[in-house]
Amino acid sequence: MEVDISKNVNYVLKFGLAGLLLLALVSAGGVWYFQRGNRTMTVADAQISGKVVHARARAAGRVTELLVADGDSVEAGKIVARLQVRVSEEQLAQLEKNVELTRYNLSELQSGVTVSRPVFSSVDSSSAEEARAHMERMEQLFAMGAVSARQRDEAAEAYEAALGASSSFQTYVQAASPQAIQFAEMQVRQAEMALAAARQESQATDIPAPVGGTVYLNDVAVDSEVRPGQIIISIGDAANLWLEAYVDPERADALRLGQFVRYTVDGRELTGSIEDIRTPKEEEPVPVGHTEGVAPENPHAGKYVVRISLPENRSFTLRPGTRVIARISLD
Repeated sequence: MEVDISKNVNYVLKFGLAGLLLLALVSAGGVWYFQRGNRTMTVADAQISGKVVHARARAAGRVTELLVADGDSVEAGKIVARLQVRVSEEQLAQLEKNVELTRYNLSELQSGVTVSRPVFSSVDSSSAEEARAHMERMEQLFAMGAVSARQRDEAAEAYEAALGASSSFQTYVQAASPQAIQFAEMQVRQAEMALAAARQESQATDIPAPVGGTVYLNDVAVDSEVRPGQIIISIGDAANLWLEAYVDPERADALRLGQFVRYTVDGRELTGSIEDIRTPKEEEPVPVGHTEGVAPENPHAGKYVVRISLPENRSFTLRPGTRVIARISLD
């Protein structure tokens, strides 16, 4: 019995070849996608960066007004917020009295201390001595119950009269010790400093913009309680921003100027290119938010600093410090 397998052979030849071709295409696509994926460096440690200056509260108090909005442009010196400070008129008056009192005490010490001492005459000193001995004797007898309290008091009065009749008082000015004067001077300085600080706080109701630029609001809002030195708003140059990525040294060999970069900021897909690559030995970047005073320990120390361009003529606001994931094309 013969079996005709020609139809099966034709079926395999027809569809098997198409399957092989499809498998080859899928494999090639997978290889291409794998290679393409490996030609992109993803850097999670990146952020929008730029020079930022802060407007700070000069006294403790409560924010009563915020006169700017996020993204506004301001000029240097413009009032951007107002505070209600905690220094009252009664407190200022008391501090002023403290200054006056400490200054008076110092002037008295510098003028010298007035001292009075008794001076006995030689004629009447014996009478005073006899009256004193009589008074002491009456004290002893009173203690034994031999005389009354009235008799004891009369003896004391007689002694006082004899003492007054036989002596006079000499008054003179004695210079105060250097230690007493130094202590009084210190008290004056402390009182004056307290008064000056309170006056400054009482006048620190208006917060001006230290520089001109673009406003970046922080977490401070109306009715927020703030402390001295706390940041109220930040001001930066919106035209002078860039994306800064921090790359480990072992990955830096794949970097070069002009490489294409994709990144997402606040849901917006943006692109740029590498404009500068700085090695760890060069100047380290100052972290955003620390352009004043002493910067803290740099968390990016030892990494390459890659500066990436941002789109020009933006219709939206980019905030320094915003975290970004950058994908650098290595093609």
